[in-house]
Amino acid sequence: MPNRDMDDSCRTLEEAVISGWPASETSDLDGWLLRASGGPTHRGNSIATLRAGSMPLDARIAAAERWYRERGQPSMVSLGPCAVPEHLDSELAARGYRMGGAASAFTAVAQHVSERATSSLQAEVTGEVTPAWLAISLHASRFATSQPSLFAVLDRLGSRCVYVLAHDGGEPVAACLGVSSDEWLGVYLMLTLPSHRRRRAGSALLRELARAAIARGHEQLYLLCERDNAAANALYAGVGFEHRYDYHYRVRDT
Repeated sequence: MPNRDMDDSCRTLEEAVISGWPASETSDLDGWLLRASGGPTHRGNSIATLRAGSMPLDARIAAAERWYRERGQPSMVSLGPCAVPEHLDSELAARGYRMGGAASAFTAVAQHVSERATSSLQAEVTGEVTPAWLAISLHASRFATSQPSLFAVLDRLGSRCVYVLAHDGGEPVAACLGVSSDEWLGVYLMLTLPSHRRRRAGSALLRELARAAIARGHEQLYLLCERDNAAANALYAGVGFEHRYDYHYRVRDT
């Protein structure tokens, strides 16, 4: 039998993730949330499929494809444990939708992370973008060639953002973004300069972000990580993050 408590817990987390990266344009389609933002992220340019509706599935998919086609974007669907209907993944695959990325959601108790994320490096937390934070966050990231889309989402998030920057001998070497969503603080844009990896810069970021979460009244952290990123997954597990669920995307190109 389905685990209703787990389903409810996953749905609550997925809703926090949707809130944590708001799209520039959204539309409700019989309970599905259509999202378009341009730029490189899947989250801001895909359909969140958490709600059942009354439309026939064929009509619902056709309407979604039309909406994205009008915007010159591929139709992309986010598929996690709460996607409805349950056979949506196989239905999209049968229609020629390709796999477009596989990742996992993790959560942790902020207090545990603040205690377990040890590092000799120092990190600082601010409530606004600084040139040093931006330089790290854009370095070799997916936003390096799409800076306006990053600025736009940060503007939409506003005061919900927490910016963290780690230093090694006074030199900025790593950065991440925290985003407040109700009881959660989401961890985004984790990036360490290649020349400073394996020096626990990521642990320094997570330690200070966890402390900032506690100061803001958030007991829980969440983050999303590509399934094949072994180094990042090991880092997160080592400081107290636990796997919650897997998700992936289906994409139909225009």
